[in-house]
Amino acid sequence: MKFRVFLRRLTFREKAGIALFTALFLVSLIKAVYDANTVVVVKEEEKKGFVFKTVKIIYKEVNRPTDIVPINCSSVIPVVYTKVISLDSLPVPLKKKKFIDMVLPSILIVNFEIQQYRSFVEYIKFKLEKGEELTPQEEKLIGQLLEKYRSDSLNELLTKLNVNPVSIVLAQAAIESGWGSSRFFVQANNLFGVWTFNKKHASKIKAKKADVYLKAYPNILESVKDYYNSINLSWAYRKFRLVRLKTSDPFLLTNHLEKYSILRGQYVQRLKSIIRANNLERFDNCRISPDYIQ
Repeated sequence: MKFRVFLRRLTFREKAGIALFTALFLVSLIKAVYDANTVVVVKEEEKKGFVFKTVKIIYKEVNRPTDIVPINCSSVIPVVYTKVISLDSLPVPLKKKKFIDMVLPSILIVNFEIQQYRSFVEYIKFKLEKGEELTPQEEKLIGQLLEKYRSDSLNELLTKLNVNPVSIVLAQAAIESGWGSSRFFVQANNLFGVWTFNKKHASKIKAKKADVYLKAYPNILESVKDYYNSINLSWAYRKFRLVRLKTSDPFLLTNHLEKYSILRGQYVQRLKSIIRANNLERFDNCRISPDYIQ
């Protein structure tokens, strides 16, 4: 009762002042609680170290076009195909759709794995800049990555350990495999027309005038991984990798892939034409379904 009388006697300005003070106090209290929780989370993360996420892959054979799982760009199921068929008999629009449905999950899986390792390198770089010591496990893994990517520093490693826009990878796969109709693709899961001198990884397809064989892969995923090894390690794509640090625009990046083919400039123009004509950029933001990430 007394409190009500007290409020009635206050002027409008006094009431507004009390309301403002109360609001500011509540905001400060909420922020203090949030900051305290954030500190706890950060300390827990530092205690755990970097945590890698993995993709739960589904392996599948294709014996008929209906075996290919349709993709939903915002939630792609990570299906990796171990056996494929030629899509040449399908109408062109359906052929292209089935090809993208078949290849896109493997591209996203490799991109996800590379991005995980890239985040780990950035985490290590941050630790070193703060003067913190690395754990034996961290030292071992960073050493393995430096060796694999033939790098002398973390900055050089970050230049090589990177991903391409999905649209570029799809366009190159489409060219090299004839949208899933080449015998290279059907007989060897070889998306990018890669050849090898190593008979251990060779298919039965041999070059006519050289002792070199078409490289065979157990599945599409391994073909995509091998493609990235070439793009991320070869001297021929050094300029491409440097430009990739600055932009993800596929039309700017393709200018620096002329050495991928003996056609040089014609190959670059063909890549751009395929990306544009098929609107492949719409796949650049596709993501693996979180239900399959652990």
